[in-house]
Amino acid sequence: MPLAGHKDNHAGLLTNAQMETYRSSIGVKKGHEWDLYAGSEIAATEIRSYLNSIPYASKKAEKRTASSTPGQISKGGLSGTLSTQEAFGKILYGLAGDDSELSRRIVTTSPDVTVSTNLSGWVNRRGLFAREREEDTFKDKRIPSSQIWRKYPNGQHIELGIAKNNLFVLLGQLGLSSEMFDAPLVPVGTVYDPFISRGLDALNYALYQGAKFILAATPSGVTLGPEGGAHQSFYTPLIGIGQDRLSYFEPAYADELAVLMEHAIEEVQKPDGNAFYFRLSTRQIEQLPRQLSVQEEADIVSGAYWLKAPHLSTSVCLVYTGAIAPEVLSAVGDTAGMHPHVAVLSVTSPDKIYRDWSNSPGESHIDQLFAELPRDARCVTVHDGHPLTLSWLGSVQRNPVRPIGISTFGQCGNLHDLYRHFGMDKDSILDAVLPAGKARHSEAISSACDANV
Repeated sequence: MPLAGHKDNHAGLLTNAQMETYRSSIGVKKGHEWDLYAGSEIAATEIRSYLNSIPYASKKAEKRTASSTPGQISKGGLSGTLSTQEAFGKILYGLAGDDSELSRRIVTTSPDVTVSTNLSGWVNRRGLFAREREEDTFKDKRIPSSQIWRKYPNGQHIELGIAKNNLFVLLGQLGLSSEMFDAPLVPVGTVYDPFISRGLDALNYALYQGAKFILAATPSGVTLGPEGGAHQSFYTPLIGIGQDRLSYFEPAYADELAVLMEHAIEEVQKPDGNAFYFRLSTRQIEQLPRQLSVQEEADIVSGAYWLKAPHLSTSVCLVYTGAIAPEVLSAVGDTAGMHPHVAVLSVTSPDKIYRDWSNSPGESHIDQLFAELPRDARCVTVHDGHPLTLSWLGSVQRNPVRPIGISTFGQCGNLHDLYRHFGMDKDSILDAVLPAGKARHSEAISSACDANV
């Protein structure tokens, strides 16, 4: 071609005249450029016969499905004090003990964080993949460990080492197994949330090809306080919202995650399905004593639900996503005197409600929820992530919004100090809710009373 070997060819394009010359030279008739066998001197029937006879075509497996059924994901053990990361591990551990078609088709993988992302239970039951059987070296050497690292060809976990880009390359290929081999898999990968950016190029191309998988990114945010700023994330939710063919969810409670995992497992097996990104946390919080209704489960999947529904006299609405829930609920109790009808909206997927709203403004799920909220009610959004993740909610029906979140690198410290430093602790939420100075004034009075007692 005219551009072959030319130093300017990186941004160069052939002219129409050059394309016509090229088309003619390879024997493609005008108007037939997209015909399957255009330009070939071999008959189409002969080509098709050959392609149907090659081993790749003749050995394609009988198409099977690994679809879960409602209730297959056990919600047992998801109560008390628990983190979403722990819940994720318990869910997979439960599936690992179930000898079903679904459990046999789950393939997990992780870049060196298998243990620290709670995959150990799954790996102990399902083993690591290796071309040849290898026994656990630690067990052979009698070194105490709760991890059982047996390797064999039927193992269902692939250990990658420190290689985040490889994680997304692998998930991309595992996520195309149905299209390539008519053999559906349910790929599940884990990674530290801040390190998603190390493999963004591979992630983007995996999704561009239509790969379907589940990514559990944990721990996330500054809630991972003791490990310092390098292990904390704040803009990853914006990746979840901005990346096409990737559904980003950030549940606060274990029962929400169980509902979402069941939904994701079903969706990744559909021809028109997409991949899922769960932003999880290591923060242990007290689980809500509840039994989710069918409508509540549907709302969780749709991206948001009222934890405390609005009232005609509601003047303040607190909106939160993820592990910051305890601070929000604590602040609600402290506002009871001045704002008895504070509404609380739990957003399980900023991504889902945004896409739904932008595609169907006025008819979306978030439109229906906000229709119950007075238009002059002030919204305070709280999230252990970039404030833009939720601040757009002010556009739904023009409610004023005060966003609370993180937009700078993290610090090393305990949870209370970190939340206070970034202005997302209970007192900061109260400052955003109550009239200027009222929250701090109330705190000073409370402290003085405590001192007198």
